[in-house]
Formats: sequence, C-alpha cells, structure tokens
Amino acid sequence: MLYAVTTSAMANRADVRIVVVVNTANAVNVLPREQLSKIYLRQIPTWNGGNEILPVDQIEKSPARIAFSRDVQRQSLSALRRYWQERIFSGDESPPPERVTDAEVLTYVRSNAGAIGYVVEGTDLGTGVKVMEIR
Repeated sequence: MLYAVTTSAMANRADVRIVVVVNTANAVNVLPREQLSKIYLRQIPTWNGGNEILPVDQIEKSPARIAFSRDVQRQSLSALRRYWQERIFSGDESPPPERVTDAEVLTYVRSNAGAIGYVVEGTDLGTGVKVMEIR
C-alpha cells in the first residue's frame, strides 16, 4: 500500500488524499488507525523502542488537516479544539506543533527521528522520510 490514508475533503471540491510519514530512522512501518489517533492526542508518548513520538499537525484550515481529523481521529476540528483546551487548562499537555505547508511538515519529520506527520499524496517526499501504512 503506497499511501496511508485516503480521504476526501471539501476543499475546492477536490478529493484530498494524504500520506502519513515518519523519519527513516523509525523502525515502525505499520500502525492501526486508532493508535495513530492516540498519538496525535498525545495519549501514546513513545515508540516501541522508547523514543519520544513527535507528531506534527498541519494548520486547521488545511484540507489535509480537515481530512486527517475526520478520517483518522474521527472528530471534528471543533471537538479536537475543545479537547486541547481542556488538556491545556488542566496543565496536562499541549497539542502537536503546527506547520503551514507540506514542505514544512516534511522538514520537521526529517529533522526529528521520532517525528510523524501527514502530507497531501503526490507531494515530493524527498529523502529522510518514509510512508507509514495505516490499517
């Protein structure tokens, strides 16, 4: 399977397909969708080898973020915003950092061995990242 998640979002009425990527140093190649969602909710803090997981999000208005939230996290952006407001208020945790473009997400993932991100399918991934299969 070449791409991790196939989704559609109403961004310019075009289908948006995304791929989930990790740093090539990561030994993990496959994740269940539920585990990926928990990673982005910071409910799973480390990879199997003990390295910290560093998820990176796209900005809220990004078609990829809308699709990822709906199809992977199975929540609306407003529900996720409330989740993070509660976590921040209680002093628990902060949400994953956001990047504006696919290129910025890829730079973040390349620069951090424990990183995981998502980009629009068809984006030139270059070196230093690999596609994660999501089941």
